[in-house]
Amino acid sequence: MAKGSVIIFAGPCTVVYEGRATSRLGVGERLVLIKKDRSILVHRPTGHEPVNWQPAGSMIDFLTENGLPVIRASNANELLKISFTAQPSLMVFDLRDTAEFEMYASEEDMKKAVLAKPSLVEPGFKPLEEERQVKRTGRVDILGLDALGRLVVVELKRKPATPEDVRQLSAYVESLNSEFGRKPRAILAAPSTTKAARREMEKTSVEFRCLTPRRCMQVLREAKGLDSYL
Repeated sequence: MAKGSVIIFAGPCTVVYEGRATSRLGVGERLVLIKKDRSILVHRPTGHEPVNWQPAGSMIDFLTENGLPVIRASNANELLKISFTAQPSLMVFDLRDTAEFEMYASEEDMKKAVLAKPSLVEPGFKPLEEERQVKRTGRVDILGLDALGRLVVVELKRKPATPEDVRQLSAYVESLNSEFGRKPRAILAAPSTTKAARREMEKTSVEFRCLTPRRCMQVLREAKGLDSYL
C-alpha cells in the first residue's frame, strides 16, 4: 500500500477495538479512511462522526485473513482491527493541501448567534440570561428554558470540547442546583469533542451539541441581511 497516500476502503466489515475499553461492531457496510498522517476513521453510511477511529501516528498493518483484507491500527495500548467480509472497493489518492485554515467567529460571536437563533441549541430553547454569575465557579454563557420549561445551562466553545470543559459545566450545574433547588440540563455546544471529553460526558449529565463557529457566523450575517459569509 502506498505510503503517504490517502486511502479509502468501502465495503462490509467488522470492527473490534481493544484499549481503555473493549468494543465490537458487527458486519455492516462502511467507509474506512486512512489519512497521510496515519490516522484512521471508520464511518457508517450516515452521520458525520466516525464510529471508530485511531489518532495520527498509528501503526497500520495491512493483512489478509481467508483471502480478505484486514487492517490493524495500533497506538500506545489501543488496537483497532477492521476485518472485511467481502472484497472492498479501494481508492488511493495523493492529496495535497497547504491552504491556511481560516477560523470563523469567536465564542462571543457564537453566543450572539445563539441569542439571535436559539434553535441552534435545540428546537424550543428560550434564552433567559447571558453571562450569569454562578457562585464560586464563574459565569455561564447562556441560561434558558427548554421546550418543556426545564432550566438549561449552555456553555459554548469554538474549539473541540475537552474533559476540563465538561467538568467546568458540571460545576455550574451543581451551583445552579443549589441555588434553584432543581438541577438544570447542561448542554456543551462546540464543533466537536475529544475522546476523553466524550468519556467524561458519559459520567455526567452533560449533553453535546455540534455547533461550529462558521455556522454561527453564517447566522449573524443572515441576521444582518447578508446573503453570503465568504
